[in-house]
Amino acid sequence: MYKVFYFNPLRECTYVVSNNARECVIIDPGAITERERERLAGYIGEEKLQVRAVLLTHGHFDHIFGLKDAVERWSVPVYMHPKDQSVFEGAAGFSHMVGLPYEPYEGPVLDIMSCNDALPQGLRFEVIETPGHTQGSVCLYQIGQGVMFCGDTIFRGAVGRTDHPGGDFDQMMESIRRCILPLPPATRLIPGHGHETTVGEEKQTNPFLL
Repeated sequence: MYKVFYFNPLRECTYVVSNNARECVIIDPGAITERERERLAGYIGEEKLQVRAVLLTHGHFDHIFGLKDAVERWSVPVYMHPKDQSVFEGAAGFSHMVGLPYEPYEGPVLDIMSCNDALPQGLRFEVIETPGHTQGSVCLYQIGQGVMFCGDTIFRGAVGRTDHPGGDFDQMMESIRRCILPLPPATRLIPGHGHETTVGEEKQTNPFLL
């Protein structure tokens, strides 16, 4: 199961994904204010969840505002695709450019392609490389659950922007066609902004895919 939080002025989606053993991972911790961070921590505490890792679908600033706090609070490893290292390192500059405060995380970042080696049952994902929004963008697919956490690659009725450094529209569209559209129509797509959708709905209604 998962719980969604809408954080920061960009309304980024932070997800807490949990298993039956009350363990969880946090996907894209975007909490920017202390109040938002306490909302996230309050939910995890109330549900008596044990945080096992932070997983990043990509390294843009709005998806990592709360990373430093999450790691310090729960002492967990961070996983991201290594091709997004430059995006990750440039997050402070982009954040300040749009007038938002940023607390950099300066600890180790592990390769998300190997995250399943350390995650317990029920919290393992097929990590699918979907470059385009950024070069290190990934989607996290729970096959048995029919759920894909797709970051900023695809949204309900839209696709990710590609006008930031490292973005490539044609590459992103190829990632969508190759990695997402072939999934069963009922597969739930859980995006980095906005509300969830399905593969079938996007194939029928998304203007970028028609």
